[in-house]
Amino acid sequence: MDKILKKALKRIKPLPSEMKKEQAIAEEIIKKIRSIEGKHVHTELVGSMARNTHLRGDRDLDIFVFFSEKLSREEFESEGLRIGKMVFRGMEWEEAYSEHPYIRGNYKGYEVEIVPSYRIKSTAFLKSSVDRSVFHNVYLQKRLAKKQLDEVRLLRQFLKGIECYGADLKASSVPGYVTELLILNYGDFKKAIKAVSEWKQGEVIDMEKHLAEHESKKRFRGAQLVVVDPTDATRNVAAALSLNQFSRFIAAARAFRKKPSINFFFGKKTKPWNAKKVASALEKKEIIAVSMSYPKTIPDIVWGQLKKLRQQAAKELERNGFHVLAGSEWTDEKKTMVVVFELDSLELSPAMKRTGPEISDLKSSARFLAKHRKLVSGPRIENGRWVIETEREFCRANDLLESFLLKIKRCGKANIRKAAKRHSSVLSEKKLLKFYSNKKEFQLFFTKYLKGKEDFLSC
Repeated sequence: MDKILKKALKRIKPLPSEMKKEQAIAEEIIKKIRSIEGKHVHTELVGSMARNTHLRGDRDLDIFVFFSEKLSREEFESEGLRIGKMVFRGMEWEEAYSEHPYIRGNYKGYEVEIVPSYRIKSTAFLKSSVDRSVFHNVYLQKRLAKKQLDEVRLLRQFLKGIECYGADLKASSVPGYVTELLILNYGDFKKAIKAVSEWKQGEVIDMEKHLAEHESKKRFRGAQLVVVDPTDATRNVAAALSLNQFSRFIAAARAFRKKPSINFFFGKKTKPWNAKKVASALEKKEIIAVSMSYPKTIPDIVWGQLKKLRQQAAKELERNGFHVLAGSEWTDEKKTMVVVFELDSLELSPAMKRTGPEISDLKSSARFLAKHRKLVSGPRIENGRWVIETEREFCRANDLLESFLLKIKRCGKANIRKAAKRHSSVLSEKKLLKFYSNKKEFQLFFTKYLKGKEDFLSC
């Protein structure tokens, strides 16, 4: 294992020349901001690059511009945007949104975010969620030992390799800040991986002992993992972690300890299947999909809406008797998004069996029989209950999803409604194969979906 970790670190640790260039660019931007007249009181580099826990090739710089807490929210936002735009004058930039708007763009080959933040004394005086970031910087810079910086890098790359990194809605995984806290808590990469392999659902890590264990579980009920923010006891910094990603982290940690491999860090490349192989796989499965145009908003919002769209469509399918075996979503974050469903059957019989209340329940029996008058068969008695058969509204999943799309066009959320009106269609097997052949970005996702095997199990 030690040989593998050494080999991985050699590939992921930034070169001295790279670090020197990063620092020079950060200082150049900070100097530029300080020269701009305005109401800002301080400028600082934050994030993994500031803490020297970033990976080779990372070209993301988070520059925070601080304002007095007395400044109104309106002025705070307008000043933050004004300064950001001035930094990128003559360059590519766009307005993004977290809790408030900010400017991000490309600065000499680096992806730079200029984020406004309030200058506050402690997290007890938060006026914006990003105000915590500088306290994370101070906390970790004081406590992370120099030798632990590389341990963070190893854990971060491990998570990237198993596709379990990032707090955005697309990933729903482990945030970068949590990787640093895990190393701080457990000591090094190997100890952290051992601990993770033994985690149970609802695991609590409270490094500063802010809360009693029962209080943590009560306050953060439903969280897969609770990592209490050392700088703010009210926040679980692992809240974004989904059950699937929490489970993936544990399973991958166990697999790595059992059989260490460099592939856990860099993944095993999956080659998209050719159309013939996809067609063969579709013959053995009952798969249907919905495609729509991409909404005009930021990716993190779209991923949240796309996941919700899949859940809504799955409920409609189940409510009408179609059993959903699996489902997933994909988007190129430019033009198209797709929701895929695997069903036990794409077509059902015209009649649907409904089991009612026990015969002995007079009131419920009366309501049930009064509600269902147009029957294919029944009412009859089975196991002491009323049983009827009614005509299905939809016998084909294709028809149901077409109807679902019409509903979305009429009363879906604004972004999704507009996207569906621009373009939406149900992709049955033939159309899905054509879409697969014409959409290269979709091919890797769909190949992995059809394989249905966790990549780390092949490491």
